[in-house]
Amino acid sequence: MGQKHLTLDIRVRIETLIREKYTLSDIANQIGYSRAAITKEIQRATNHATMGMKVSTRISRRMYNALEAQTLADQKQRNKKKSPSKLTKRRQELIKDYIVNKKWSPEQIANGPLRAGVCFKTIYNWVNRKKIKGLDYWSLRDKGKRQRYHKRALSWSERKSLYLKKEDQKRATHQYSIDYRPSVINNRHRFGHWEIDGVESRQSSHLLLTFVERFSRYAVSMVVKNKSAYTVSKAIEEFCLKYQGCVDSVTCDRGSEFIALQTRQVLNKNKVKYYFAHAYSPYERGSNENFNKLLREYYPKKTDFAHITQSELNKTVMSINTRPMKIHRYRSRKQAFKRCCQYRRISCEPLFNQLA
Repeated sequence: MGQKHLTLDIRVRIETLIREKYTLSDIANQIGYSRAAITKEIQRATNHATMGMKVSTRISRRMYNALEAQTLADQKQRNKKKSPSKLTKRRQELIKDYIVNKKWSPEQIANGPLRAGVCFKTIYNWVNRKKIKGLDYWSLRDKGKRQRYHKRALSWSERKSLYLKKEDQKRATHQYSIDYRPSVINNRHRFGHWEIDGVESRQSSHLLLTFVERFSRYAVSMVVKNKSAYTVSKAIEEFCLKYQGCVDSVTCDRGSEFIALQTRQVLNKNKVKYYFAHAYSPYERGSNENFNKLLREYYPKKTDFAHITQSELNKTVMSINTRPMKIHRYRSRKQAFKRCCQYRRISCEPLFNQLA
């Protein structure tokens, strides 16, 4: 029921019904307001008359006077000043910097360590209404929309038809299929299980090899010269040695560089289990695909990865790792990864220093 402000006529009616010994519930039903609204009206007028002293409900009902209550309401309306806008110049600069330069979402700005002092819906409203100069919904990461791609799960016969044709590769992908991955990894209940993928460049043979830990979503990326099995296996070996104790398994797609015997030998040597996702099923490596999407914001599809240094890439990845995430209660990937390392008594500070 939509309720308007109380008028003098309604207040007189309330006073009359009180004098006639009606209950607050009966009064509320007769005038079409909630019982809480009637109670609040009586308490407001009584508190002003008694200078803030607490009195019983029975006494407050007897003291209620419609004319005094109306005078008090009129005075409050006259004294009511327009509250200053929360969109200060400093806040405008802050929000614009974090959205445009640091690629944060309004929700991360509102609830993360920045603590902007406003809710994320307010920030969205400011952006959509172009209240902040030089900022509109096209400046947001998802252009104001959250795109979800729902994909149908493939049946076993369909997945079987998508296997690679070579017998040895087919045998490997079947033997180490994601179907045999334990539920504790599938449910993300345990730390140390990673997803691997490669982000390719059309301008050269160079690519970015990306690693994402499934529990903490912490990400690592390396520049490699080409996607040959030799080059990729060397990069994976370097990753396993650098993050020793944090890598229990990896899940990758069915690219020839991952299925190659040399790559699997590197993983076996480092006692890392590996699983191959089904063909044409990027949703089975969702964390990795999401990170690759974030990485593409810095390096669009026409970027030549041959011109990107490892130091530059480390800074970009660390900027993503330090963003607050809703899934971690607005702690960052880095904080979640550090906490997991502490549980395993692994010192991760040297790794962070190398990537800084």
